[in-house]
This record gives sequence, structure tokens and C-alpha cells, in this order.
Amino acid sequence: MNILLTAINAKFIHTNISLRYLKKATAHLPVETSLYEVSINEERDQILEGILLAEPDLVAFSVYLWNFQLVQELSCLLKKVRPNLPILYGGPEVSYDSLHHLQILDGEYIIRGEGEKTYEELIGSLLHGKNLHEVAGLTFREGDTIFVNPPREKMPMEEVPYPYEEGEDLRGKLAYMEASRGCPYQCSYCLSSAERDLRFLPLAEVKERIEKLLFTGASVVKFIDRTFNIHPEAKDIWAYLISLDTAVTFHFEIAPDLIKEEHLALLATAPPGRIQFEVGIQSTKKEVLQSIQRYIGFTQVLEKLQRLASLDNIHCHMDLIAGLPYDTLETFKNSFNDVYPLQPGMLQLGFLKIIKGTPMEKDAKGFAMAYSPYPPYEVLETKWMSYETLRHLHKVEDALERYYNSGRFAKTLSYVLADDKDPFAFYEALGLYLEERGQGRSLGLKDQFLFLRDFALEYKKPRNQEDVALVLNELLKFDWLSTNKKQYVPEFLQRNHEKNQEARKDLLKNLRMKIHVEIFKMDLWAYFDQGTMTFCDTPVVYDLDSGEIIKI
Repeated sequence: MNILLTAINAKFIHTNISLRYLKKATAHLPVETSLYEVSINEERDQILEGILLAEPDLVAFSVYLWNFQLVQELSCLLKKVRPNLPILYGGPEVSYDSLHHLQILDGEYIIRGEGEKTYEELIGSLLHGKNLHEVAGLTFREGDTIFVNPPREKMPMEEVPYPYEEGEDLRGKLAYMEASRGCPYQCSYCLSSAERDLRFLPLAEVKERIEKLLFTGASVVKFIDRTFNIHPEAKDIWAYLISLDTAVTFHFEIAPDLIKEEHLALLATAPPGRIQFEVGIQSTKKEVLQSIQRYIGFTQVLEKLQRLASLDNIHCHMDLIAGLPYDTLETFKNSFNDVYPLQPGMLQLGFLKIIKGTPMEKDAKGFAMAYSPYPPYEVLETKWMSYETLRHLHKVEDALERYYNSGRFAKTLSYVLADDKDPFAFYEALGLYLEERGQGRSLGLKDQFLFLRDFALEYKKPRNQEDVALVLNELLKFDWLSTNKKQYVPEFLQRNHEKNQEARKDLLKNLRMKIHVEIFKMDLWAYFDQGTMTFCDTPVVYDLDSGEIIKI
């Protein structure tokens, strides 16, 4: 039997760990299994052709909310061309209400929930003509009837195989790792709220798998545990990763209330870029948090978040969700203004998704929530936020993504928002400004710098600060040179080309390397280090090969 495991990933850099588990689960069976991974951005007909060229005896799709519609279309087309080709589905988007999904899809089988054991038994049964009614966790079509078999018990983590092949090349891709399954929390918007049976991979096995991953060439390893720091050996795992001689970054999703003093002390010793965290705050309003079954308040974890965010060697993402029950525009604004001063590496503003099978789906009607019936099932309106308000927040998100989360404007934003008690108002006004001035067109990077300069001049004007235009010019120029090619600067940013060239000639006499010199009209280092504003010529020397600043 020739099996094609098909993944339509959200991005090119992603790899599908689930299908790799399935391939390992049937390695002992007399089947030929191939992986076919594409991204959601590829043309449907090209994906269809790729599947058919493999000449499979069975096609399996990994189904998520972002690819469900495309999988549905591909299934229909496959049946048009190869009517007798069996199709199998699995993944979070089809596990809930599998009977309904098999009614609207053209395939024969759905694996519900964890799939390794169910897949192994299904393939074994198909090979040997066994009764499919005995395969726990399977929903299948037999003639005109669909059968939903009893659920399967969760498997121990020790039985979950290492997913990647020996010698697999993951350069330019994300690698994934699991140290646990299940979640200790019951957040009502999350599918994991029903998975309370926590299971952990032992430390020795985690180390062994990490050692293998280091040979794949992946620059980022993402732990997909729902709450990594519930792992009883979380500290030991971090200590091991910190001890490694590698440039790989390890990403974790953690709960702030589970951060311990010993964790913070250890994490402070990590090499810069080794550890990256994602922390779901969602809201800082107690009533909102309780409505989604989160009972640890923001004030209870604020000190831990402050200390975590203060670690310069740790990149930290923090998340807020708009559209939650009891959340108004005003309370969401307060949440934003509570979290922004922490200055996380990224502040992600998301929008509530009403995922099938979650408690939130059952509660949505009572909360008067209107949401899209199409993936990703985003909320459109609630009792507390109108459709117009939520669209307004999308504009705030756009400004936040372009300017704060891009990391390209760090020094300029720090200046513009210094001592500002309402950063939300800034991004709110900036989002509206971008919409008005951009007029729906795509904004290039040069436009973004220009628009921020012009907007910030107006935004800072009521504060009567001296030399605002000069400071904005110099800081935008510094931000541009910090994140772009060193010799080109947009023409609207003032420069002294003659002084730049003179300084470069003088320095080249002593430096045997390719450099760029930019003369700034303010003492940047005094401003960055002490906050003092001194206007004088300050040369900054850049290594053109590495892009780094050379201290002279």
C-alpha cells in the first residue's frame, strides 16, 4: 500500500509533526509512506497534481481551521479524477463532530483526537481486511452509513515516537517538540480545555530528542506543549538547553502563575536568544478572565511578568484577545495599557475565535456573540463590542504589528511614547492615520517611516517639546540603519553626506574592513543610556558585513 500523508501548512517554514508521528507509527507495517508538505499559499491545482503524481493508494490530510476549505475542495476534485481513492482526515478541525464532517467531506475516514494508535490500527485493519468497527477513535463511512466508534484512551508520552527522520534537513524550517500533552487549565475558548489528563515525557527522553533535533539544521525548535512550565522537570529542561553549545532558539508557551523564583534565576543565565516565551494574558480585567474560566488575576502575576520581561536575554511574546465576554472597548484599552509598559518583545493583539467543540461555542448564544461560520470563526460582534468597534481594533492591530512588533522602530517609539500613560490612544490614532493616508494601498517600508515621522510630529506637538523634528529625524535614521542596508537612507531623513564621507575616510586609515559612518546631530549614547538630550555631532560606525555597530 502506497500512503501519501498530506500537510497544507500555514507557512512555508512550518513542518507537520502529526503526520511524521503517523509515519513512525506504521514503520513496522508493509506500507510505503510518503510525506507531501505544501503551504496554504500554493495553488489548489498544483497541490492536486502533486497528490496524483504520487499515485497513492490512500491519501491522508492533516486538517486545521486554516486549511479546511482547501482540503474539502481537494477531496472533491480527487474523487472526480480517482473515484476509488480512499481519503483519510485527522486533526483538530475534524475531530469534533466527526459525523457531520464526514457528511460534508468526500472521504471515508476520520481519526479523532490523538491519532498514532488509531492510525496504526486502521492501516493494519485495511491491510488484513479486519473489521473497522473495532478501531477505537475512528469515524468511517461504510456504504451510505457513517459509524462513530468509541473514543480511544490517551497514550503514554513514552510511546509517542520521535517524529523526524534521521538526516532530515530542516534548514529554514521550524522544528517541533512535545514534552507534555494535556493542559491544566480550562480556558473556555480553547480546544485543550477538555484535555485535562496531563502526561509528561521524562527528562532523559527530552534530552535525547533535543540532541537529535540539533542535527536537523533547524534554527528554531518550538515546544508545542499547551503549558510547558506545568512539566515537573521544566527547570531541568531549561537548564539543559541553556548548557548547550548551539545557536538554536527554543520557544515555549508558559503560564505566568507557574513561574517560580528559581526559574527566573536560571533564565537570567541563558545565552541571549536561546529561550523564547509566549505568555497568554488575554485580558487584565478580572470579570473578563473569570468568564473564560481563568481565575488567576493579572495583579497576582504582574510582578512575575515584570521580572520576566526585564530579562534582556529572553525574547517574550505576550498576547491579548479582543472580543471576550464582558470586554468593552474601554476595558480592552485598559488591558492594553496595563501590558504595554512591560515592553514585551511582541505584544500580539488577537481576536476571539469561536472554535467548534469548545465551551465558548456553547456559551456564544448566551453572550449574544455573532461570529463567522467560516474559518477561522472570528467573532464579529458581542454584547459589549459592536462590529464597528471590533473592526476599529483591527486598525489598532495593524499599527501595532507594523511599528511595535516589527522591531524596526524601537528607538523612535520609545521617544514618542516616553512617559505616555495611554499608549493605546497612540496606536489607535496611528491606525486611523494609516488607513486615511494609505488609502487602501500596500505600504512599503519607506512609507511606514515617512508616515510615522509625520504622524509623530503632530502627536508630539501639544507637548511643546523642543527640537522634536530633529530628534525624530535622528532616531528614525538610527532605526532605519539598524534594520536595513547601511548606505541607503530615505531622502526625507536629513543627512550630512559630506561629513559622513570625511569621517569614513579618516576611520578607514585604521580599520581594515568595510564600514559605513553616519554622523548624527545628537549624542545617541547619552540619550539611550541616561535619557539626556545633547545636540552635537556623533559618529556611528557600522560594519557593512555584519551590520553591527563598531564601538570606536
